[in-house]
Amino acid sequence: MNASWVKNLAFCALGCGLAAGNVAMAGPIAVTVDFSCADGQGVKTGGGNVCTGGIGPGANTSISSWSQGFTGSNGPGAINIATEPPKGKNIYYNPTTGDPLPALSTQAAGAGANAYSLKVTDTGDYLFSFVGIDLGMNPGKTIEEISYTITGYDGSTEEFVETGEVCVSPGPPRTETCAPSTLDWTWVSSSSSDLLTSLVITTNDPYGVAGYDNLEVDAALTPEPGTLFLLGTGLLGLAFVAFRKSRTASLTLNS
Repeated sequence: MNASWVKNLAFCALGCGLAAGNVAMAGPIAVTVDFSCADGQGVKTGGGNVCTGGIGPGANTSISSWSQGFTGSNGPGAINIATEPPKGKNIYYNPTTGDPLPALSTQAAGAGANAYSLKVTDTGDYLFSFVGIDLGMNPGKTIEEISYTITGYDGSTEEFVETGEVCVSPGPPRTETCAPSTLDWTWVSSSSSDLLTSLVITTNDPYGVAGYDNLEVDAALTPEPGTLFLLGTGLLGLAFVAFRKSRTASLTLNS
């Protein structure tokens, strides 16, 4: 292998590194969904925007979805939250609950286990990793714990499952009650940095979690197919140029 060929290979490797770096250069964008109408909006179960129409203090409005926007290096994106309450149980937009206000809250369901789910998805060219969420414990309820399950997906592939409990009473025997006198928020964080297309957060307890607030994710730019195509053709071109130059140099030396 002559010096010219080594030199051309070095230039090719440098070009490959620069091209790959340009694709992966954009870093994650921290997005906190705090259910503020300043940069988001919710859709009422009966239709319409929850952020308009006189939703004032003390009003709990049944909500079917929430979308909160952000602007990243590839332009605007959004984090979408669809509520998935089973058995007709509702999730509400609650202006008087939150840390800070407002938040989503669940319906007081009475005795018996009831599950409430939020499904988080991305929009546009962004994936996201789950950082954490505030779960609010309903004050005055005589229960022992709230269990939660958080599942991350990349398409249909399950990337991780995290489970736990908040506001847990000592035991066994569980004779104590988990009943804060005021709304108690517990930050539930994630140990996974996997990039996701969707996330399902499910809580399960006799009376329902009082609230969901401050969902935090890191949105990450994903290369568009056209960008990947240009990268691939660029690398092939660099390799071809290096090959031609080395071949020309070899023929010149042999002539």
